[in-house]
Amino acid sequence: MNTPFGRSMRPLFALADDAAFLNHGSFGACPKEVLAEQSRIRAAMEAEPDVFFHRDVMPREGETALRAAAAELAAFVKAPASQVAFVENATAGVQAALRSIELGVGDRILITNHTYNAMRLMVEARCAETGAAPLVVRIPIPTSADEVVERVKRALTPSVKAAVVDHITSPTALVMPLDRIIPELRAHGARVIVDGAHAVGQIPLDLAALRPDWYVSNAHKWLFAAKGTAFLYASRDAAAKTRPNVVSHFIAMGFPASFDYAGTRDNSGWLSVPAALRFFEGLGADAMRAYQKHLLELCDDAFASIGARTVAPMAMCAAMRTFALPQSRAATPADADTLVEALWNKHRIRVWSKEYEAQLLLRVSAQVYVDEDDLRRLHGALDRDGWPER
Repeated sequence: MNTPFGRSMRPLFALADDAAFLNHGSFGACPKEVLAEQSRIRAAMEAEPDVFFHRDVMPREGETALRAAAAELAAFVKAPASQVAFVENATAGVQAALRSIELGVGDRILITNHTYNAMRLMVEARCAETGAAPLVVRIPIPTSADEVVERVKRALTPSVKAAVVDHITSPTALVMPLDRIIPELRAHGARVIVDGAHAVGQIPLDLAALRPDWYVSNAHKWLFAAKGTAFLYASRDAAAKTRPNVVSHFIAMGFPASFDYAGTRDNSGWLSVPAALRFFEGLGADAMRAYQKHLLELCDDAFASIGARTVAPMAMCAAMRTFALPQSRAATPADADTLVEALWNKHRIRVWSKEYEAQLLLRVSAQVYVDEDDLRRLHGALDRDGWPER
């Protein structure tokens, strides 16, 4: 496949040249040009701190630089600028959304067994505060879009007041059929929080069409923004109830202004989002996604030769793909840790792995700086070393 992507892209990033990085999904990788823009912004902040914070960050009459950056990101995800706030990460965004929902004894918060652990813990904590209870929808692997929708539908009752649903699951890398799930939840009166941590940049987003109550996503993953850069979208109705996790000077201004300034902090990641958008758009989204799909298709073919199984059809994947590795016994969390460290220490290959319901999962991220040699390197290491028992 002839593309400008692959090893030739590596000089645009600060990644170590001798390693194969197949775990973009966990922490992302920020391009040098975006880091340079962040450094320029930091230098301006340090040169004139008073001017910087009062002019560019703190809410005021007229548009600030922070609001302008948020407006660019809002346009990218097809949402009004007045309904998008910056947050540090998806965890912080979901926390704010959950705290905005009134819950009581007998109420349920729907999640799935694919929900990211931090979100599960957050739901459990919110339930402990309010007397509500989690409702975990079990979705088997392998699975299909129809199976996911049917399982969610069967779980819905009048007691489900809220749902935290993934757009792309973390352990299993599944693109969930939200266009079918959200209408079902809404029809039953549930407020919908979408954990889109992996979504922005990995798949096209149209929040006006999707119509969640809240949507959060990390720009520092697949949109190439600096670390600690994410956004929280709130529908017009939800925005009126949404408060930041930290109460500060501008709380009375409501959403999103009350999120913009919660005391002195480094806003340079948020302010450099326009640079990340320029980098992303310069790659050509259609060509990039076609390349990523090509890499994952190669993984399917190669990993099948060592007995690995896919967790869902390719249609349910975007730029990440999860495989269940062959095993002759139940996997343990230690197996996943051993696999990750062995691949790094012995082969300089970085991947993500997890024990999931006694299965040993391996997740591969296909980013523009990954090439076919990186995948062959991983396949060869797995084939030689064997997992999980050797």
